[in-house]
Amino acid sequence: MSAAASRLFALLLLAAPAGALDARLSALPDPEPGDFPGLILSWGPGRPVCARATFDRAKAAAGGWTLVVDAGAPADEDAVRLSEAVLARRGGLASPAGILARRHSVPAVALGRGVWDASGPSLTLEETTFGAPVVEDGVALRPAGPPRERVLREGDVVCVDAAAGRVVLPPPEEAEARLSAAEAARAYDGLRDELSLERWLTGAPDPARAAFLMAELAPRALEGGASAEDLARLDRAARSASGASSALVAKAEARAWDRALRRARAELAACPAEAADAPSADVLDRLASDAKSLAARASAGGHALALGDGGLPALARACASAAASRRRAVPAAAPTLDAAARAAGADRPQAADVGPEAWSSFVADNGLREYLSDTSGDISLPLRARSERLRARVLSSRLDPTSEAGRLIAAAAGGGPCVVSGADASIPASDARALLVAAKAAWAASWDPGPLGARLRAGRGADYDGRLRVEKAAFADVSGLAFSRDPVSGRRGRILVEAAAGGADVLLSGGAETQHYALEALSGRALQAPDSGALLSAEQLKRVARLARALDAWQGGAVEAAFSFAGGRLLVLHARALTPPAPPQPLNDPLSPRPSAEALGIKSVH
Repeated sequence: MSAAASRLFALLLLAAPAGALDARLSALPDPEPGDFPGLILSWGPGRPVCARATFDRAKAAAGGWTLVVDAGAPADEDAVRLSEAVLARRGGLASPAGILARRHSVPAVALGRGVWDASGPSLTLEETTFGAPVVEDGVALRPAGPPRERVLREGDVVCVDAAAGRVVLPPPEEAEARLSAAEAARAYDGLRDELSLERWLTGAPDPARAAFLMAELAPRALEGGASAEDLARLDRAARSASGASSALVAKAEARAWDRALRRARAELAACPAEAADAPSADVLDRLASDAKSLAARASAGGHALALGDGGLPALARACASAAASRRRAVPAAAPTLDAAARAAGADRPQAADVGPEAWSSFVADNGLREYLSDTSGDISLPLRARSERLRARVLSSRLDPTSEAGRLIAAAAGGGPCVVSGADASIPASDARALLVAAKAAWAASWDPGPLGARLRAGRGADYDGRLRVEKAAFADVSGLAFSRDPVSGRRGRILVEAAAGGADVLLSGGAETQHYALEALSGRALQAPDSGALLSAEQLKRVARLARALDAWQGGAVEAAFSFAGGRLLVLHARALTPPAPPQPLNDPLSPRPSAEALGIKSVH
């Protein structure tokens, strides 16, 4: 890039002219060391994760680490499932790292840069530096300087903020304090023991640790992960532990709360548009209820920190009004996915549903009910330890072809290759023997940390009905994933598609060579497509765009849809509802974790 182009780039990203640019840009803080933007592969639960990095698949599978991969591989599934986050050097939304991270609701970001050294192992990155602030024609800017080398090695602290598409390598002088605060906050997530956190603060008084902890906890109050009473008590303890440096705690809280409110405001401001497209009264009720709850938490948390509610109650009332107006024009319940697909000119593969009675029979045959309830509710164990015990128990339990559960599953399959889909995973099965193994794997996936954590936050950890869908494996010319909204911004208007030759099993394994398309949502016109050898024609892209728009409206939010073209047929394989991220936020603030909305992570709809 030329010097003039670099200067213009810095001006566009960092300038703060009065009223000339988007207000979000005017709020951008000065760049800080160790901050690298990347592509969002999976939002996970929506909040930042700080943990030590490992390049070792076996170590990551033990839990508690951030797994660092080149692009990932299908064999990484256990490592991804139990990682705090995933950092990939390269890869797109249909890369192994992206598919596995979304499947297990693990935050993941691909940097799209760096030198990979497998022998080290290490990842070497070039960090952009900036010179001293200057003012030109009344505009304040930071000119770009020469790049600086940063090397990520085994055991280094790394923070992954997937909702913002950023990775932070904290400076050495603050890395341990930040990691310690993140681990303390994760312990609170399981135990909800504010007294332990209070002792943690006062036992080793340190302003940096206190500031990082309160930056972790403030967004949790807005998302429902910390009570306002706990927040107020710990705020007093943090300021006391910081002594003369309590202003550092106040600044960290204000930044984190402001970032959380920005995200919440973006969510609530979009509610009237979501309501206008909602297909049923139950979706409208969910929108209004979530908005009311979010506003109530904003009021309580803002009062605890003396920082205000950000105007969320007014936005929640506007959301409720829009939902009430729309309710008269829609049916009580949303149509099925089959009906939504047909309305968009698509089909569903030949399939049969396995109801909750198969899971209930499997649980009874193996005496699992009490174990699942007691272990999922055991707050003395970290979430990942609970998850691993539950998964292992499900996978080691017997599922015989002659049992009631086995007969129900076999009857749904009807023989031949198929795909068994549960609420949180789709598993291929080549024959009758593999069918029951796939069914147990699909059930076990719903006890992964992501789905289990989402149920626990909703107060229903062991409340799982085990429904399955068994689809006949079908030949396909090309298969793909369509994202009904831009995964980076969550905005409408742009549909992203990744496609590969062959069936969906190849694509969903994460091992296929993919092509990338960006479509204008309304027309289906390709804004970005391969220069040659495109797998999808212009007409097929229009059909995919129509399907994505229809499923977005059916779900009442962003959707990831897996599809295949078999001759002239367009088949919908699954539709996963995605929690959309907030619009872009300030990127270079190590004290500003990003919270999630009320509905966290990814859920599957069959």
